[in-house]
Amino acid sequence: MLAQVVLTPTESKRLISKAIADMKLVRNAATDGMVVLQPSSSTYFIVEELTGIKPNTNYWVCGMVAPRGTCMEMGTLVGNYFPTHEEVTPGEFRNWWVIRHGNLIKGEKISKLLEQSKSTDVFIKGVNAIDSHGNLGILIGSPVEGGPLGYIFSGWRKKSFHWVFPVGLEKLIPGTIYEASQEAKQTKYDYAMGLPTGLFVCPQDETIVKITEIDAIKMLSGAIAIPISAGGLGGAEGAITMVIKGDKEQVKKAIDFIERSKGARLPQLRLLNCTDCPSKHCKFPVNSKHWVHS
Repeated sequence: MLAQVVLTPTESKRLISKAIADMKLVRNAATDGMVVLQPSSSTYFIVEELTGIKPNTNYWVCGMVAPRGTCMEMGTLVGNYFPTHEEVTPGEFRNWWVIRHGNLIKGEKISKLLEQSKSTDVFIKGVNAIDSHGNLGILIGSPVEGGPLGYIFSGWRKKSFHWVFPVGLEKLIPGTIYEASQEAKQTKYDYAMGLPTGLFVCPQDETIVKITEIDAIKMLSGAIAIPISAGGLGGAEGAITMVIKGDKEQVKKAIDFIERSKGARLPQLRLLNCTDCPSKHCKFPVNSKHWVHS
């Protein structure tokens, strides 16, 4: 049986979240250990899938690429979950979510989470790039000692907890992640639309799993997904069109999960006025840029 489907980036995130929440490793960690998630458009739906409710917090995303450029969500800056003063160490950041015994907890320091972590726990984070070889890259905007992500990976090397990286195919880039990372020189830019960022190359290890739409469909239904085009109009910018194939039961099951993901919506994005932003690291010369306030 063959089917053709279309998923917008947000719908893809919903579908991928269903597959991640269905992983035995993740389910066990959510009930008997902890699942630690960086708030993002990729993890927002995972919280809902695991707890049954939408994340009830002041922020649902930390850093993002917005039309004006690379930026931070208002709630993380105003609430001091993502401090901007340089004397703060990465372990003091409090912007990650935690699921314990099926309940969402917020505001715990990263250092405390790493102290409590076990090899059966799971950390989940969205990424910003994937190449044709499946390598992953994450934009790093924090100049503080490599940032919280570097701090967490140092803890991972000691405790070997699991990483799950949801990544939609909208984030596929030409070339390789390694080559791109060599050009992303955070401290060398003379101009940047927003926060200057480097590109962190995710290591490969048996404790690290990446999940795309293709993986999600296979995990949820057993069907095979083949992307045949990308992009669209009228809200379908970044969409992926795929052919789904398999036996009748597999394809029907895949269609059911995909249809349940259609129409997914994320909360409104809140950005500070650039002139009021407390970040000392943004390099955006905003004075006469017409698109900043549009």
